[in-house]
Amino acid sequence: KKEIEISDLDLDKILLLQDGHCFRNGILNLCKNNKFIADSHFQLESGSFETLIKLADEGLGTTLLPYLHTLDLNEKNKEKLKPFKDPKPAREVSLIYPKNELKIHIINALRDTILGVIRGAIAFSDVEIISPKTK
Repeated sequence: KKEIEISDLDLDKILLLQDGHCFRNGILNLCKNNKFIADSHFQLESGSFETLIKLADEGLGTTLLPYLHTLDLNEKNKEKLKPFKDPKPAREVSLIYPKNELKIHIINALRDTILGVIRGAIAFSDVEIISPKTK
């Protein structure tokens, strides 16, 4: 298969980051099946994506990677990637701030920096970037 669906994932063979990583929580939410972790007798976990990639390369399971992390993979590993079918899973980035007009220029500069990084690295046509409401 060139593209996969969430239902194609073998939950018993997913390699995860350790507890405390937000990406781990995202995968668990994506699968909507936290129970499989609690009931597992043996679960491989790591603190880094690099280790998860090596474990998957050794045939010990499958892992999910953030899109931006895949950009740094070597060609051999890029050939092994299988993207999700639409709708593709995505994470939300929110910028929350108090209504303090004195800092609005700093907040806008931070927002513009984040937008530049996201738009420069990800070419999604269906992503909506919502600007903060200003008075």
